[in-house]
Amino acid sequence: MQDQCFFNRYQRLLVIFRKMKILLASTAVSVLFSTLAGAAPITQTFEGVTVANPSQPAALNSEFPAGTRWILDVAWDDASPTLDASPTQAGYRLTTLTLTLEGTSGDWSSSSVMDKAAFGLLRTDGYHEVQFTSGWGPADHTEQTIGAFSVISINLTLGDPTGTAIDALTPAPGQFDTADFNLSLSQSYLKFYLNNEGTQFIFGGLGDNPVGDPDLSVSEKGGDTLRSGVSTLRFKPVKIGKRGRKTILTVGNSGFGNLSGLDVKLSGPGRRDFLVSSKGSGIVAPGGTRSIEVVFSPKRSGNRLATLDILSNDPDTPVFSVSLKGKAKAKR
Repeated sequence: MQDQCFFNRYQRLLVIFRKMKILLASTAVSVLFSTLAGAAPITQTFEGVTVANPSQPAALNSEFPAGTRWILDVAWDDASPTLDASPTQAGYRLTTLTLTLEGTSGDWSSSSVMDKAAFGLLRTDGYHEVQFTSGWGPADHTEQTIGAFSVISINLTLGDPTGTAIDALTPAPGQFDTADFNLSLSQSYLKFYLNNEGTQFIFGGLGDNPVGDPDLSVSEKGGDTLRSGVSTLRFKPVKIGKRGRKTILTVGNSGFGNLSGLDVKLSGPGRRDFLVSSKGSGIVAPGGTRSIEVVFSPKRSGNRLATLDILSNDPDTPVFSVSLKGKAKAKR
């Protein structure tokens, strides 16, 4: 009797085991199929030219002078899992990252070794960014030297100061659309590091001809970045004939060429109710700034409206316009 019970239990266990094997095999096939079915390579090609910068090694100037064309090919799989994620950023692995520089003696190309390249999405208040990067160090590249210099890292950054390019922080890689980023902005660039300290590098801009292209930006001192034709400066009420507190604007140059031809003009019905003065050099070098002071000093009562135009040689925004609004209080 005991032998029969043991045999019956054994048979039941054997049936369960067989069912588990079938289930596990079915699950494995299902996972493999879904992985293959979901895989969809996404490819992007970026082009631009190198730009002059004092940190480029002199030994490379003759081979890769300013204006040297470069091409960067990247690819990723939209089924790839997120490498990392946080409240402000997410990272994904690239399957391809290849840079080609068209040197004077011929093309020079380097690729990141498999599984080293990645792209990351960064989302902060008012600024979004994507970075395509290779691994860090010569061992992470198929070509470990260029001339006498070690290949340390390849980095392409696409910047979006409008803060609207990334709707969600961690979209699937296949949903990521580089068309949302304005490639003409000088916040987008290629940087090709040649030493560990990051003091020797080849710098490149996106687009057909970014060489010498300045990029004007305007922000309130300690405040937000302004948008041409959109932003409004509001001044506290001031009595007629009096002067209010100064509002200081910072004009910056985030481009590659000198920002020049700076001038300020007032227009509109309340143009005589605002005072504008500019301080600093007439030329703003890349990375430099200059201050503009605006004061509300009304001559007539009521709401006073005007437009401040900032003129420069920025080819993308030759006239940067900001609305001015203040209220004048009658004398007592």
